[in-house]
Amino acid sequence: MTSLAQAITTKLQSESERVEKLRAEFNYSSIQAQIPRGSQVLDVGAWSGYLGPLLRDRRDCDVLGVDVVNANKTDVPFEVFDGKALPVDSNSFDVILLLYVLHHAADDEPLLLEANRVLRDDGCLLVAEDSVDTLWDRLVTVGFHVWLWLVTKMGQDGTFRTTDQWQQRFRKMGFRVKKTIALGHHLGRFLWPRNTLFILEKQK
Repeated sequence: MTSLAQAITTKLQSESERVEKLRAEFNYSSIQAQIPRGSQVLDVGAWSGYLGPLLRDRRDCDVLGVDVVNANKTDVPFEVFDGKALPVDSNSFDVILLLYVLHHAADDEPLLLEANRVLRDDGCLLVAEDSVDTLWDRLVTVGFHVWLWLVTKMGQDGTFRTTDQWQQRFRKMGFRVKKTIALGHHLGRFLWPRNTLFILEKQK
């Protein structure tokens, strides 16, 4: 590899890591009010894992990250799984995170059913998704994920849904929608998707 190619690769890696850490801070600020101190937290689709130390160090949480590949860059416990069956016991977590994960799953039903199995009866499932409620939102979201694929080869195998469609989906999978929160543009960048946080609990 030439010195120029090495320099470009190093620059891209550095920028990627910087954005991953910014995303972790954005996600933390989006969800921290919903996470009781000392919670057992399962971060599904943890990727680099940078959110885990923030929850551990700032909220005293016990965090386990899982993903379909091992890209973990932290000392937070991590396990690889098949994208369907969560490798943990039933009723074992206070909080489960599915942050920008479901639209990457070709079939999100097994994952949502597994989240219901793993979540404690008084626990909370936090789902964040990109908004496609308007035509402009859909254009921005789809365009962003085309760019993301070109840069990172991260595919979008699942379905983008409107807020109402997600709420119907969650109810079908055994959850009650406690609250829906508009998070604004991801990382505050105008040409990045607007995000929505769904706060869910098990149906009684």
